[in-house]
Amino acid sequence: MWNVRERIEMLRSIFYYCVAALYVSVFVTVIMTAHVQGYATLLQTLTQENGLYESVSVILLLCMSGYGVYAIYMYNKCLTKRAVAFLVTVASAALVAAMEELSWGQHLWHFQSSAFFREHNYQHETNLHNFIDANLFSSILYSSVYVCLVFIPLLYKILLKKRGHLCWLRRFDIGAHAILMVLFASSLQLYFYDDVGVTVDRLTLFAGLLLFGYYAWYVERTPTVMAHYVVVLVATGIFMTHYKIFDFYNAQYEIREMFVIAAVLLVFMEFINGYRAKIQ
Repeated sequence: MWNVRERIEMLRSIFYYCVAALYVSVFVTVIMTAHVQGYATLLQTLTQENGLYESVSVILLLCMSGYGVYAIYMYNKCLTKRAVAFLVTVASAALVAAMEELSWGQHLWHFQSSAFFREHNYQHETNLHNFIDANLFSSILYSSVYVCLVFIPLLYKILLKKRGHLCWLRRFDIGAHAILMVLFASSLQLYFYDDVGVTVDRLTLFAGLLLFGYYAWYVERTPTVMAHYVVVLVATGIFMTHYKIFDFYNAQYEIREMFVIAAVLLVFMEFINGYRAKIQ
C-alpha cells in the first residue's frame, strides 16, 4: 500500500504529464491551423461549444471537486475547521462551475431552455454566467486571475516573503509552475488587434513575463522553473507570430480558460499537500 506522500507525488506527476500533453496539443493545433492545408478550421473546431478544450475544462473542474471531497475524507483528522470549510467551498464551487460549463446538462441532453433563459441569457442557454456580456465577463475574470495568480504572488515572493511584511499575503504564495500556467494561458491572444482590451491584455502579459523573469533569475533559479519559463516565452513568440488565426470572441478563450482552471487545480493540490507533514 502506498503511503500518503507516495499518493501525493503520484498525483502530482500525473498532473504535470497531463499539463505537458495539453501544452503540446496547443502547439500542434496552432501550427496545423496556420500551416497545414485542410486544417484551417482545426482551432475553431476544438474551441467551439462542447469541443475538446471545453470538455477538458469540465473534467478538470470535476477532478478539483472530487479531490476536495477525497481530501476531506482522507485527511479529516488533521484538518482544521477552517480548512474543511475551505475544501467544501472549493469543491462545491468547482462542481457548480463544471455544471455551468455544461449548462446544467443542456449540452449533453439538449433540452430546451425556458422562456426566462431564452430572453435574458446572451447565449439562450440554461446557465448563469452568460447573463453577463462575454467581453465584460472575460475582463473581470482575467483581471482577477492576473492580480491573484500572477502579480500578488510574484511581488510577495520577490519583496515581502523574506522580510515578513504583510504576513496575510502568504495565502497568495503559490507555486511558480501554477503562475507559469496562467502566463501560458495568457500567451494565447490576438496581440495586434486594434482594441483597447486586447492592448491592455498584451501589456499585462508582457509585464507578467518580465516580472516572472526577474523572480526566476534572482529568487528561484531552478532547472524546472527555468525550463517551464522558456517554454512559456517560446509559446508567446509562436502565438504572437500566428495571432491572425485567433478570434476576438472565442478561438483562444476556451484554451485560456482550461489552463487557468488547471492552474487553480494545482494551487488547490498544493494547499492540500501543505497538510502532509501533519498526516505522517
